[in-house]
Amino acid sequence: MNYNQKLKTIRARSSSIEGRCFNEEMESDRGRAINSAAVRRLQQKTQVFPLETNAAVRSRLTHSLEVQQVGRYISKIIIKEFSNKGQLSALGIAGNTDGFISAIEVACLLHDIGNPAFGHFGEEAINLWGSKTLAPIFKQRFSSEAHCQKLIKDLSNFEGNAQALRLLHNLQSLNLTYTQLACLIKYTRGAYEDEPEKNNNYAYRKKKPGFYFSEKELFEEIKLALSIKDGCRFPLTYIMEAADDISYCIADIDDAIDKGILSVDQLHHEIQKTWQKFKEDPNIKKTVVESGYLLKIAEQAYQQYHNESYNKDHAYILTLRTTLVNDLSKYAAKRFIENHQQIFDGELDESLLDGNDEFNLATKTFKKVAINNIFNSKEIENLELKGYAVISGLLNIYTPLIELNYEEFKTLFTKNNLKSHPIESRLFHKLSSKHKARYKEDTKGTFNQSTPSTQSKMMELYARTRLVLDYISGMTDQFALEEFQNLTAII
Repeated sequence: MNYNQKLKTIRARSSSIEGRCFNEEMESDRGRAINSAAVRRLQQKTQVFPLETNAAVRSRLTHSLEVQQVGRYISKIIIKEFSNKGQLSALGIAGNTDGFISAIEVACLLHDIGNPAFGHFGEEAINLWGSKTLAPIFKQRFSSEAHCQKLIKDLSNFEGNAQALRLLHNLQSLNLTYTQLACLIKYTRGAYEDEPEKNNNYAYRKKKPGFYFSEKELFEEIKLALSIKDGCRFPLTYIMEAADDISYCIADIDDAIDKGILSVDQLHHEIQKTWQKFKEDPNIKKTVVESGYLLKIAEQAYQQYHNESYNKDHAYILTLRTTLVNDLSKYAAKRFIENHQQIFDGELDESLLDGNDEFNLATKTFKKVAINNIFNSKEIENLELKGYAVISGLLNIYTPLIELNYEEFKTLFTKNNLKSHPIESRLFHKLSSKHKARYKEDTKGTFNQSTPSTQSKMMELYARTRLVLDYISGMTDQFALEEFQNLTAII
């Protein structure tokens, strides 16, 4: 194992400053990321509670900052262990430890950057629009073309992880190093590919799309530059993923307590009930359940709750969070080191928090508690339905731009107006100039052809659809709501 194959300074475009070492290039990536508009928009995007006005409840940005800290902590534990064993030089990490940690931190900060407004229900709205509205348009015009069905599948599989890669590289044009981009690619399946069977060796790594057809070439370049085999992950991605899993399983419950959806008494009871119920699961070792790991931590937290005169809820959550973040971070680091060869090769087909033990069971317990008591609550479901209506409504409003034929949209794009279609012209004017610039780059070859082929016209419609999806998925929750109200005249 030699991390010199992985920790590289290669970018798609040459940097204006040459000769920097890996650590310095990672600092450059950090600056590019933190100063991007996409990161700033995270402060007004949903974590769990859409359109939340209470600043104490997590947004995508505050969640990402917490993930960043956990990722840093796990990374430092791993680096310290390698150092104690005298392995840093042999692994090719000596001298690059700052960049190693920074790459993970920045990946943690950026991991949710591609998520649309209203979270997973925003994704659901986009994908249903793709299958119900977009697919018939493509089939009517291009059903005889070889890749038509592939493009339909690609456009009907919106996924925040895949959108993050597109956003950072093609829309924001941050020109991050391939190492930094590789850290973000959680899944190694294209959105146009079928999901593998559960018994497939790549089932976990390919359970969701990690990139779109539009970024396929970039994905292949990253693999080649960093010696990543087909279907395999970049090793540092495992750490970013673990940091996210550790953070959100506790944070969602913390926010539910803060909003009064759950009381501490209810939460404490649910933790006990859920943990004990795992005794009935044949896939869970009874000795793990009987260890009572999480029950002991919860009992300590409950004692702190009763001992506290003021801010009792905080005392309970603080004890839970600090103990679990510390334990789970050490567990993730331990799993990274124990499975280092498989992880370095990107072949471990599970997360660092998987494993039939008490730490994995603790995360499962929190996820089940959240599903049963938070995500299924009337308040959350009403907000999700509201978000679905907003994103679906916006997509339907902008569908006339997709329905224009090639010649009509080319005229609209080049002249900024189409007299015969005043509604479409006004909708076009509302699209972001940054997204239009990406579309122009993607279609310049087609527009330069006097008589473009049917294949070229199909790829133009693909780029046009991406233009609309980029614009709508990039909206914040509040802006999406206001835009929907504005365009539907709802007050």
